[in-house]
Amino acid sequence: MNIIHILPELEDGGVERLVPVYANEQALLGHNISVISAGGKLESLLSPEVRHIRMPVHRKNPAIGLLCAFRLARIIARGDVSVIHAHSRVPAWICCVAKRLAPRVKFFFTAHSDYAKYKLGMWPVKHADGVTCVSQYALNSLLNWLPANVPTNVIYNPVIKKLLPWRGGSGTAKRLLYAGRLSPKKFPLAVLEALARHREHAWVLDIFGDGPFRQSVEDRARELGIGDRVILHGFSDNIPEILADCDLLLHSSMAEGFGLTLLEALLSGVPVIASDLPATRELTGSDGTGLLPPGDAEAWSEAFGAFFDGKYVHSLKLAVKLPTPDEAAKAMIRFYGETVRDAVPLVRTT
Repeated sequence: MNIIHILPELEDGGVERLVPVYANEQALLGHNISVISAGGKLESLLSPEVRHIRMPVHRKNPAIGLLCAFRLARIIARGDVSVIHAHSRVPAWICCVAKRLAPRVKFFFTAHSDYAKYKLGMWPVKHADGVTCVSQYALNSLLNWLPANVPTNVIYNPVIKKLLPWRGGSGTAKRLLYAGRLSPKKFPLAVLEALARHREHAWVLDIFGDGPFRQSVEDRARELGIGDRVILHGFSDNIPEILADCDLLLHSSMAEGFGLTLLEALLSGVPVIASDLPATRELTGSDGTGLLPPGDAEAWSEAFGAFFDGKYVHSLKLAVKLPTPDEAAKAMIRFYGETVRDAVPLVRTT
């Protein structure tokens, strides 16, 4: 099959790390794969067999989106494309319009988060030929408005990198870690407020990741008098090594469809303090015990106090079986094959 994956950018984030995995693995399975995005530092994750096409598909401008849809329709017509696969809301609109212009193509969407509150913005998904979700929770958020005739499937995110066993920090100060995109829903400022109450303890917060919230985090840390302890390292592609050398991972999200870094930490044996989210409960089998109210500075402060005093009990464990990248790519191809007639056998080329 000729398959095109579309996402806004290839900068920092879980979706941006995941799409190259699917693209590369599907190319290894013998399919012709292209990725459309506005580009970014994670372009380097795409294998030479995957074609990258730059388009401003990150822009929330109807006129630009329409131009992108016309360009996509031309690519579909010239390349005999079987599948266009959107991984975000704006790309979904672009794919929906392109399908109207090139109706033989099949349009798929992956829900990487909870989209329940974006019903109007998710209108194109109602016209998809299939929807995959990264968790049952993400799927449940769609079911009350997604038409019953749209096929759905849950495909858990694969473990992307080879992980290292947890070693822990080597210094006297506890090394706390946040790894992920910096946005208000991923890193609420309440975490900094909670940490600021524990100046008497020796700790450093290492933040690996980038995003629109970076300056706000830096400014708030300085206002709270902990600017010298909050180190913003920016993007890093060495997450396994970083996880292995920290003392505690902070999974502070206000909303999450999956939580890839959290699961990587659990698989490595890293102690975690995490927000109480439906996706986290699903993937860890927790009833909420040991999880914290998202964005609650008081609760997070108490948890930090227990950790610094040596009384914190790490109880979270992975409760679901995650696929390998190969297994996840094959599952996606099978799902395409339910609606795409020219699906090819799932055999790797030699």
